[in-house]
Amino acid sequence: MHSLAEDLFSIGMAVTDDLNRLAAQDVVYLTKMSILPAGLAPSSSGIAGATEVFRGRLRQALNGDWVFNASAGQNGVVGFMLGTTGQNSWSSSETPATGLQITITFGPGMAGTMNEVIVLTSVIPTDFAD
Repeated sequence: MHSLAEDLFSIGMAVTDDLNRLAAQDVVYLTKMSILPAGLAPSSSGIAGATEVFRGRLRQALNGDWVFNASAGQNGVVGFMLGTTGQNSWSSSETPATGLQITITFGPGMAGTMNEVIVLTSVIPTDFAD
């Protein structure tokens, strides 16, 4: 039988391992969306506003933060400071349809508040595939 601390450490290590796997990829897709609680969103999905999708690379900064650098054309730099796995809510999963996927939820998660959700994946979102 495992303790709660051992289980949480195991979950954290799985996310860290998956982040390292994505960082080794030549291309990663970042999907950013705002999610409203049930009953407040204009759609049943909870998504409020536009969903943004970026193509780029994932890396870990010297201070331990994970950073996504978007491909912004010639000499352009666009990036997202994602923080460390100890901040916010990080989870990972893998399926043939979505590939390796890491989900980060920013926000307090309290009733009536909006959360920002970032999804990092090795597979292009289906709406953008040819």
